[in-house]
Amino acid sequence: MLKLATILDNPGEPTAKTRYRDPNLLKQLGYNGLVLYETTGLSGLMGADSVGSGELRRWIAKQYDHVKTVIDEANAAGLDVYLTYDVLSLARSLVDESPGRYVCKNRPGTLCPASEDTLNKSVEALDHLLRTFPGAAGVVLRIGDNDAGRLPYLVGNDLYAPHCPRCSQFGRADRIVSVLTRFHELIVTNHDKRLIARAWNLRPNGMHDSVELCERIRDRLPGEESDDRFVLSFKYTQTDFWRYQPWNQASLCFGQRPIIYELQCQREFEGKGGIPNWQVPIWRDGDPAIDDEEQRGGLAKVTSRINFSGLWAWVRGGGWGGPFVANEDWIDANVYAVPRLAETPSMAPSKLAQEWVDQRIGVPKTKTKQAICNVLEASVDFILDGFYIGPYARSKAAAWHPNADWIQDDLIDAEAAWRMILQLSFDKLEQVCVEKNRAVAAVNQVRTALHKQINEANKSRVEPMFNTLMYTESFYSAISDLLQGMVAFRQYRRTKEPAHAEKARHRLLSAQSHWNHHSQRHANLAGTATAFRESGFWDLTQKLLGEMA
Repeated sequence: MLKLATILDNPGEPTAKTRYRDPNLLKQLGYNGLVLYETTGLSGLMGADSVGSGELRRWIAKQYDHVKTVIDEANAAGLDVYLTYDVLSLARSLVDESPGRYVCKNRPGTLCPASEDTLNKSVEALDHLLRTFPGAAGVVLRIGDNDAGRLPYLVGNDLYAPHCPRCSQFGRADRIVSVLTRFHELIVTNHDKRLIARAWNLRPNGMHDSVELCERIRDRLPGEESDDRFVLSFKYTQTDFWRYQPWNQASLCFGQRPIIYELQCQREFEGKGGIPNWQVPIWRDGDPAIDDEEQRGGLAKVTSRINFSGLWAWVRGGGWGGPFVANEDWIDANVYAVPRLAETPSMAPSKLAQEWVDQRIGVPKTKTKQAICNVLEASVDFILDGFYIGPYARSKAAAWHPNADWIQDDLIDAEAAWRMILQLSFDKLEQVCVEKNRAVAAVNQVRTALHKQINEANKSRVEPMFNTLMYTESFYSAISDLLQGMVAFRQYRRTKEPAHAEKARHRLLSAQSHWNHHSQRHANLAGTATAFRESGFWDLTQKLLGEMA
């Protein structure tokens, strides 16, 4: 059973300070494999010489040295290591020598999936990487997303996007089968290592979210169906790591092909662990926001329908920018649970929560333990109520972008929120207010209960966790008042009733006050993440206030 962990360090961003870089800790927690995201930036290279000369070449050489050190340390701790690799990616210096061989017709920055030269060189570069790092147990291959565009020494793109006279007739199924067949031959047949093929696609209608496409490729994949050296990896969600997501139905199409699920412990669209966010009930039983029980899924149900081969935890990372987390405790609850769910997918979330508090937090008082467990349990609902606009999400025909991107990483887009409010019918507006009040009340309740349990003996351990709830409550209060102010303003526009104008003014001014508390006070408390940022918040609230002056 695979129990994989990875830390995603984004190009150009400071690396996260995290306990999970210690392979001995990962082993202690029950993980047996490390997915090394750093090698994504080595995709398509034939060593540091591929980059030319100068500072960039020296930096690449250091990356190779770093990877070797991480592999050696992980192997010594008893962890297998898997190298990440993006297809299509090639060294820019190689492409510049003869672009016509590698790129799409009339699209010089796009590698062509119909070019045999492009595929051959990509396979050759991975062969070089595997020979450079013989201690690796296998490769995680990504075809539906690509980091090359963020790295000046690479040219690359996902497999789906290119469309030129040469590749326009090369359909999605053929592209996937062609690439997986070639890399299966290299990794499994030639090197006798494991190929983990990520189904993920950045845009709709790829292998990750299209049942129809998966049914077309299922019987064309290379190798014996049950061979555990070829594994397919899916995020458990139908699309990305949002709520309002059915279980990934495409993952259920592959008969006895080994399947693993990707789980994000630091949820990128929901505060990145700066806010409590217990994922275990959702992983186990599916998202309760999905009414259809069959679509909801959950590990406890779906693992008997597939050749379930493990879980892959994104222990840190995902998304871009902040909030940057100072205290990993709420993330750690999810990290702790993953290996245990891999072994027992039906394990009760309450049991896992209690085990985590006992083993990882270590507070002696029973009431304090229960207060912390109650925060975890409540977070399943208050994350849904706080970060999403339910009437909007439920009205969408497709699962992509259920929050309309009004919260991206640490950025609150007030104009995007206003557009959602304007799209809702008037009979749905009150639901927004009820939802946001419920979110604030839920956080307030667990914050108050936890505060009562702080004493001199546990203060250093528990107070930073309490501070994250202060941070959460002021943030939730700001967005609750913002949205309720928008609702009241829209009602005022329709009715011109002074009561609606007064309510709108009160809520919008309160939103501004809560935002200041969040960004200037609570985000500076010990153990809290960096503050959320805003786009258009002040301009929009002042504009709406001005229209009622």
